[in-house]
Amino acid sequence: MVRKEGVAYLTRQAAEQGLARLMMRLPATRATIRAVAASQPHLYELCGAYGEACVVLDRMRRDRSADPAIITEYEIICAEIEVDVIRILLGDQ
Repeated sequence: MVRKEGVAYLTRQAAEQGLARLMMRLPATRATIRAVAASQPHLYELCGAYGEACVVLDRMRRDRSADPAIITEYEIICAEIEVDVIRILLGDQ
């Protein structure tokens, strides 16, 4: 059985990883994205989803037997999350 603390840690870890990746991917947002993520739980959760999607995408890109259609789907998911983050930062939630 997984303890709540373990799940919370993994969720926080994915969010921090996603936040770091977003700051690298969207360098113009670096000055504001961390502050906004700290004050808006929705954005922080989105960072977690982005972090998880990026990990899966990286893993599939390394796997020569991965289905190219699924890789493309994850690339689209990551791009859509990036657009959502930009909208949130611009106040277009």
